[in-house]
Amino acid sequence: MTKKWLFFWGVLMLTPLMTSAQVAPAQNGGKFSMSVGAGFSGFDTDYSPSWMYGIAAYYDLDYARWIGLEVEGRTIQFNQFGNLREDTIAAGGRVRLPRYKRFIPYAKFLGGIGSIDFPAFPGVPNYKHDTFGFYDVGGGLDYKLTQHIYLRGDYEYEWWPSWPKNGLTPNGFTIGANYRFF
Repeated sequence: MTKKWLFFWGVLMLTPLMTSAQVAPAQNGGKFSMSVGAGFSGFDTDYSPSWMYGIAAYYDLDYARWIGLEVEGRTIQFNQFGNLREDTIAAGGRVRLPRYKRFIPYAKFLGGIGSIDFPAFPGVPNYKHDTFGFYDVGGGLDYKLTQHIYLRGDYEYEWWPSWPKNGLTPNGFTIGANYRFF
């Protein structure tokens, strides 16, 4: 009887040495992914005689790798003609599409407020600035450069339906980088 108990206790004590550890972590960063980025924008503003340039900043909060929220702000004020300027702030949904190697495509739909400085309209000399609601659709591609740093190419097409004379439809590109926290 003692040999059986000795064998039982020996196996019980050696059991931790014979088991294997879990290879993969139970969760890798949770279900949320957050990133903050900035970039350089070039836009056809639909009221300037040529493309205008500016800077943009954005914040993305993605849930479960597919759906998320984007908030972005932009000022278009370089290469201006006649005191033209466009500032926007927008927020809305985004969908991350299936990734291919280091490339992560996405699509988005945003709505927001835009502020425009422009030359005076004929017959209305003091009307040089206004603010309008707008919405846009867009998409782009994130490229994973390192574990936390991503490069971004983004395109947007905006609708400003309240702008006098049938609305505005600015569109343009943003090239930038972002830092993904988790």
